[in-house]
Amino acid sequence: MRIKKFILAASLSLLTINAAWAAVTLTNTDPHVGEQVIFSVQSSQIPSGGSVEWSVAPTTGKNPARISLRAGGREFAFTPLDTQPVKVTANFINYNGEIIDTSESTITPTEFVINSSVVVDKPLTLWDSSKHSNNVMKDSDLLANTPIKIRAELAPDFKGEHTFKFISDAATALMSQDENEIFIRRGSVGESEITVTAFNSSGIKLGQGSAKIRINIPMSRFEESTREREAWNLWQKAQEEWESKNYANAVKLANNAVNLAPRDTEISEGMRAFNTNFARFTKAEKLRDDAKKLDSSKKFDDALKNLRAAAVIWPLDTDAEEISQAEQKVNDYRLLVQQSNWLIDTGRAYDSESMFEEALEYYAKGIAIVSNDAVSDRMEKIRNRLTLIANADKYAGEGNTLEREGKLTEALQKYGASVLSNPDATLKTHIEELQSVITRRERQAQALYREGNELMRKNSNQEALKRFRESINVWPNEDARRRIAQLRNVRLPADTVLRSAEDFGIGTRIDAQRIANEADELYSQGKLDEALALYRRAQSISANPQLKDWLTRFENSIRERNSVSAANKQINEANALYKAGKTKEALDLYRESLKVHPNKEIESFLKRQGASK
Repeated sequence: MRIKKFILAASLSLLTINAAWAAVTLTNTDPHVGEQVIFSVQSSQIPSGGSVEWSVAPTTGKNPARISLRAGGREFAFTPLDTQPVKVTANFINYNGEIIDTSESTITPTEFVINSSVVVDKPLTLWDSSKHSNNVMKDSDLLANTPIKIRAELAPDFKGEHTFKFISDAATALMSQDENEIFIRRGSVGESEITVTAFNSSGIKLGQGSAKIRINIPMSRFEESTREREAWNLWQKAQEEWESKNYANAVKLANNAVNLAPRDTEISEGMRAFNTNFARFTKAEKLRDDAKKLDSSKKFDDALKNLRAAAVIWPLDTDAEEISQAEQKVNDYRLLVQQSNWLIDTGRAYDSESMFEEALEYYAKGIAIVSNDAVSDRMEKIRNRLTLIANADKYAGEGNTLEREGKLTEALQKYGASVLSNPDATLKTHIEELQSVITRRERQAQALYREGNELMRKNSNQEALKRFRESINVWPNEDARRRIAQLRNVRLPADTVLRSAEDFGIGTRIDAQRIANEADELYSQGKLDEALALYRRAQSISANPQLKDWLTRFENSIRERNSVSAANKQINEANALYKAGKTKEALDLYRESLKVHPNKEIESFLKRQGASK
């Protein structure tokens, strides 16, 4: 059990004793309101045949309660009712009834400090989609719309019976109380204010204070965490089903997992791999079914071809035996030709799956048995194709590296070389997009350069320098660099922010992804408004259907948060009106808040007031 403490009230104890002799002793040296105070003298200090006469007088407060003499007059007890100073007088009287000495003591009782604690029986856990594990949250992280236990304790300990009374704000529900513990619940994130007052068994107020409990995790985040955790569990079950060769069920479970957590890249990438492999499995199954039909029609060569293709696409433990049986059905005199065809057909199966290295291996084995000019020509084409593909991949990889470094012109050259080696429609589209980005940056840089010239003509050299620097930020501009050199004596303020191409909505898909990653980090830190701005900025630079869908849901969530905030503001204003005795105005404002955002606690309050309509 973990406890987060809040100090509700605190005060210092003041005790002043002025005695003619040090005859009177205060038993409890730290007096508190509502707790009995005891003064005493020793028997040896009372004159022979004499006595002690006690009296108590408040200076400005109430008369103390439960005043009594004990131990034959040697002890004097009473209970302070407030924090005002109390003077106690002890007159020492001899056997003739004469006062021979007097001792006066003044005490200033204090109220008890009330410590309020948030009791965490079980820490909140949220799913970390990046690590795929449960993340135990800090004790200070509290979840909206769930019971939160608050415990109140007196400091120092009160020696008698006492009770606590809890009061919450209108947005917070008090669910149940058990002695010094109470459960609260707030429907949305924000601060809940709890006021606690302590009383002794006689109803005397021992102390009072208040604390603000911040609830910082919305239920929507918890529900999202639950979906992501469930998605990961489904994905693990899908993997188990796949290992058990229950492929169709594995794909179904994986698809459900993707629907629950579409932004989990490990699941979505795994799902794509499942789909690819399942397509191959389905293709292989069809080939095997077709092989059975061909075998029944005594088309043994074609049946054997299908079985071998299936074994390449999706191998089974039974493949070797089935292929061996098919081979036995082929006439002996065609054995050599068939062996050659088997190797060549296997090579063609690999070839059709773009598995070219394996295809070359089997083609070479096939023509080693029986020469085949067509196969030899195909092998030469494959070798040339592999060389071109390797070069294309190399150029594309170099282009991608240059693009990430912001060297767009050099990246464009590498991408062009890649397309020349191996035409690729996707890369061609990307080249066109990149060329458009470069053109737009050049135009924007030129526009900023022209603005700088105009400002320089007007002697606004500082603003002109800013435009020239922004120009080269957007795209290298030698004219702008020469202008900067001319203004070398001009200095920009230290807090000057220079715009870049992204500030003008000009960027590549890589730029957009980088900004989206920054937005993801802000989102994980709970900086929702900042994250939303970056998501919008990423989408404006390079449109992304998945990001667009996420952005729509995120904007809806932000609007929900804002409506809750607006409703809470009206509720707080209504609370103030209600406390000021302006009941009608308060009830009207409570009803207005329900139009902005529903609130079950307010609805219940209005029903109790008979003002729900």
